[in-house]
Amino acid sequence: MDSQPGMEENDKTRVAHAHRSSPPVNPPVSSHVDEVDPQVDIAAEKTRVFHQHTRPANPLVSPHAGEAAPGGLINNRFCLEYMLGQGGMGIVYAARDLRKEELGDSDSRIAIKLLSKNVQHLPNALRMLQQECTKAQELAHPNVVTVYDFDRDGDIVYMTMELLAGQSLGEYMADKGAPASGQDAFADMSERLAIISDIVQGLAYAHKRGIVHFDLKPGNVFITDDGTTKILDFGIARAVLTSGNKASGAPGLFDGMIALTPPYASLEMLRSMPPDPRDDIYALAIIAYKLLAGKHPFDELSATDVLRQNLKPERIPGLTDRQWKGLLGGLALQREDRTLSAEAFLEALLPKKVDRRYWLAVGTALTAVAVSLFFWLQPPQIVAPSLFENPPPAAELAEADRNRVEQLLEIAEVHMMVGRLISPAGANALDVYNQALSIHPYNRRAIQGLKTVLDRLAQAAESALTDGERRRAGELIDSGLKIYPRDKKLLKMKQQLTEEKP
Repeated sequence: MDSQPGMEENDKTRVAHAHRSSPPVNPPVSSHVDEVDPQVDIAAEKTRVFHQHTRPANPLVSPHAGEAAPGGLINNRFCLEYMLGQGGMGIVYAARDLRKEELGDSDSRIAIKLLSKNVQHLPNALRMLQQECTKAQELAHPNVVTVYDFDRDGDIVYMTMELLAGQSLGEYMADKGAPASGQDAFADMSERLAIISDIVQGLAYAHKRGIVHFDLKPGNVFITDDGTTKILDFGIARAVLTSGNKASGAPGLFDGMIALTPPYASLEMLRSMPPDPRDDIYALAIIAYKLLAGKHPFDELSATDVLRQNLKPERIPGLTDRQWKGLLGGLALQREDRTLSAEAFLEALLPKKVDRRYWLAVGTALTAVAVSLFFWLQPPQIVAPSLFENPPPAAELAEADRNRVEQLLEIAEVHMMVGRLISPAGANALDVYNQALSIHPYNRRAIQGLKTVLDRLAQAAESALTDGERRRAGELIDSGLKIYPRDKKLLKMKQQLTEEKP
């Protein structure tokens, strides 16, 4: 779904595809999210929209076939429960997949987007949307929302996708505000860099498959409850925009709707040039700047206005010259001057060196808490190669492979800083270290990283034992032993648990 240009902060009211696990029981009230007054109190508005858009249908009401409203039944399969959000592209509902329920699948809930009549009536819109949806179905990546299908039921055209729980990036930035300072600065900056890293992983995966998002913005980025960042709506705006251009002859304008979001659209997109991955890089850089500075680099102005007024972004305190240059590379107005890839942008933006003393002073508590949460809720099933005992010297690499390994190692260190050691829900330090080792076997920095992962797990297990939390300690110990079954410290604690078993 799209929002009005310059209204990005109101995207947080949209709730994307999220649902609350225990929504209230009153009947839903319809409201057009895009028409919210930008001057209203943000907290009050979030509360109002939550209560309006997350109320389930009355479970006693029988589904009505082909009715696009709570209690309605789409294609005799999807029972609409409650509205999640509404915009120019259509309405998103939480729904139950009755076919899954018939087959005994306990996870039957999905998100379903019912496309606006205005979109459907554009020339070739349905064909183009189906093509983009087919491409999106191929994007099986933890940092991209999973799209299931694109179909129609009479006059109703819809898309189905995974139902997410969490908040949009727009909500996150509104809640968090500007980056923290003082004692919390390091952990806060690490968390924001990890979000950027997740977005980059999803974008890079799509770009390698020839897919450009074309409407990347905080409202199309979602942070799940387990901390994974996912990108929504790949290619949808592009399909609609292409149809609208043919109908109206005006770039981005048709039937009173706006397909692009000007504050995040590249100059080339606004000029209706063919899409290019570097269009997404511009939007990525805007998002990164907003995360790291707490504001839009050009005060929410379009690239056209930025060029006309010759505006320059204010430098962000705390970034090194290399990082600032990397951020400016993504913000370049002309495509030929812009950073070539999402990976290159991330490589330039990440800290080159991690201050280990500062990390030990500030980050250890954060890691212990995050690790405990990960493994208390969802113990991972991960096995890494045993590379710790006298590894041979690592082979020499070509420059391209060497740069890739360096990039992976820096990404892994960011995951380490925010406590994403072995999360099964998305990208994490262990997986990235193993990616580096797949390119450069016996890389000593990667091996040391794996050892650090083990040390963190052992520390968390010791804390759990001290607190009398035996089950959690056992899960942490088992997780570490899956990485390296011969770890003496973990084996000793496992034996202690066995001997003290009540």
